[in-house]
Amino acid sequence: MKKLLAMLLALMMVLSLAACGETPAEPSEPEVPSEPETEEPEEPTEPEVTEATYTLGLGTVVAQNTDKGQVNATMAAVVLDAEGTIVAIDLDVAQSTCPKTDAGVFVAEGFDNRTKTEKGPDYGMAPASAISAEWDAQMAAFEAWAIGKTVDYITGVELVESNGHMVAANEADLYAGCTMAIGDFQNAVADALNSTTEFTAESFKLGLGVVTTCSVTEATAEKAGSVQMYSDYAAVVTAEDGTILAARLDAIQPAFGLNADNTLSAKEDLRSKYQLKEGYGMTVASPIGAEWYTQADAYCAYVAGKTVADLEAIELVEHNGHMVALNEADLYAGCTMQVGSYIEATVKAVGYAD
Repeated sequence: MKKLLAMLLALMMVLSLAACGETPAEPSEPEVPSEPETEEPEEPTEPEVTEATYTLGLGTVVAQNTDKGQVNATMAAVVLDAEGTIVAIDLDVAQSTCPKTDAGVFVAEGFDNRTKTEKGPDYGMAPASAISAEWDAQMAAFEAWAIGKTVDYITGVELVESNGHMVAANEADLYAGCTMAIGDFQNAVADALNSTTEFTAESFKLGLGVVTTCSVTEATAEKAGSVQMYSDYAAVVTAEDGTILAARLDAIQPAFGLNADNTLSAKEDLRSKYQLKEGYGMTVASPIGAEWYTQADAYCAYVAGKTVADLEAIELVEHNGHMVALNEADLYAGCTMQVGSYIEATVKAVGYAD
């Protein structure tokens, strides 16, 4: 019995020592919750820019003042969208006055060929303006007002007499910045629909360039003289890099008759060359049998896609008494006219494009 108890006690001691010898398990690290997966935000996409179709037009209204020996030619370059809304507009006036000597004799020397816009503050309207604004500033206000409107809306604005001028006093948004007479502006904008071309572009700039010259031929006992102030002008739309997308061209020849007593007589027909169409009468004298407006269209088609550098590189040569682009086959095929001043006006238009 004693032996059995001893054996049991020994067994219990062995079991006790075995239990004491076990290494306790290390506590496990708590699981760290994983970060929720998030999708990377997509890069914003640039809005797709698409080309649209527009219409470029160029219009003209001409008047003469025989007492002053002055020509007033209002020109409007207009761009319409597909719905007929004006999206760009550029107006200017070639107010050309033939200089006189102290004795009252008309001479070409000292002629100022700048347009009203080009004269800027030299035009001198601000002191007489009801809003103390110069002509170019008021014209800029008219152009800003015209954006987003149709030609019909502009021509339909009612004019009222104010200080001897027919102004848009009832059109408050316009009159706040433009208190000038606007009848010729309306008529020039309307006429722009008669000389148009289409172009497509994502974006564009519009410019208008005018070149005016003056010459005087004295009267003799046998023949009346003349006072001539001719203007050639071009409207262009360009891409951002200056490449011409489309162009329109026109010219006026509103010469005065100069009488022996140094008085002037006005020209009855003051339409531009483009407005005259076949009435200008170039066909019979043209080596290609083409009228002025047709050749002007050919010139405009040729300059599309060109840059100022391209235009200035055109060589002009004397041919039949005219300086023409005889060696520029693509141009001369449709335009055998003297093109020097047309190129000059086009280059100016590109320079003014904004």
